[in-house]
Amino acid sequence: MQMQIENHPLVTQNTSKYKKISVFRGVRTRLPGPAFVGLLMLVSGMNWSHRVMAVIDTPAPGLMVLVGEHRMHLYCSGQGEPAVVMDAGLGGTSLDWVRVQPELAKYTRVCTYDRAGYGWSEPGPRPRSSGRIAEELRMLLHTASVPEPYVLVGHSFGGYNVRLFASYYPEKTAGLVLVDAAHEDQVRRFREEGGINTAPRGKFVRLSSPVIPDNMPYAVRPLVRSLINSSIAYQTLYDELFSFRRSAAQVRNAGPLPEVPLVVITRGQRVWPDTPKGDLLERLWATLQDDLAERQIHVPHMFAQNSGHYVQLDEPGMVINAVRSVIASIHH
Repeated sequence: MQMQIENHPLVTQNTSKYKKISVFRGVRTRLPGPAFVGLLMLVSGMNWSHRVMAVIDTPAPGLMVLVGEHRMHLYCSGQGEPAVVMDAGLGGTSLDWVRVQPELAKYTRVCTYDRAGYGWSEPGPRPRSSGRIAEELRMLLHTASVPEPYVLVGHSFGGYNVRLFASYYPEKTAGLVLVDAAHEDQVRRFREEGGINTAPRGKFVRLSSPVIPDNMPYAVRPLVRSLINSSIAYQTLYDELFSFRRSAAQVRNAGPLPEVPLVVITRGQRVWPDTPKGDLLERLWATLQDDLAERQIHVPHMFAQNSGHYVQLDEPGMVINAVRSVIASIHH
C-alpha cells in the first residue's frame, strides 16, 4: 500500500521558519539502544544538551481544547464510527502518525493528539503518570465532543496509556491496537535479566538529545525537530520517565482489559546491538510482546518484518490494516 500524506495540513505548510531562543550546552550522550522503553537514559548528572526552539508561523493543525487548567491539541480528520484515537510514545507528538492518519481517515474518524507538554499542548500537572494521562485523554475527547466508544491505538509508552484508558473506561472503548507497545514488567525484567535500567529517575539523569525517527516525512522534519527539542518537551519527557514505574504499576493493577477486539503489532527489525547481551534483550522484548498478545484468546499478533520500533512510520500500511480489521470486527 502506497501511503499518501498530502492531506495532512502540515505537509503543505512552510515549516522552515523558526526562531532560536537560547542554547543550553551540556554533555551529549548517545542512546545505548532503541528510543523505546523510556529513551534509555544514563544516570550521571542533570546535564541536558539541547537547543530550545520556538515554532513561529506554524499554527496547530487541530483544536486547542481546555482540559482542566491547560490546553491540549487534538487533530481529527475523516468521518465515520468508531472514532480512532492514537497515542504516541515517550517524547513523541501527534506527527508520529502523519503516515497513518490521512489514509485511515478515508474510512473513519481519526484523532491524534499531543499529550500535555508535547507538540502544541501546554504542560499539565504532575505526576505525568499513565493514570493522569488517561484521565486527561477522557476529558479531552469529551470536551471536543468526539463520539464514543473509541478504537485506541498506542505506540510504545502510549500502549500503557490506551490500555489504562480501556481498563478505566471500558464503556468508552471499542477496540485496541498496540504498536510495539511497552509492557508493564519490562523495567523489572530488563533490569533483572539484562542489567539495563530503562526507567532511571531522580535528580541525576542525563537525557540524550532526541532523534527524529527514520521515515518521518521530510516535509515535517524541521517542525518535528523544533517540537521535540523544546525545553517544555524535555521537561515533560523527564516527568513521564520519572513516573514510568508508577505508570507500569497502574497498568498492572488495573486488571484485565475489556473484551473488545485487540491486535498486537511487533517490530521485526533488530534495534539492540549485535552482541550476546543485545541478543538477550531482543529475546526478552519478543517474550513480552507475546505476553501482550496472550491476554485474550484469538488475538492477532502481527509482525512488521521491515520495521524498527516506529512501525507507524516504517510500515504504516500494517497499522492501517490492523485498525481496519478491528473496526471490521466491531461492525461484524
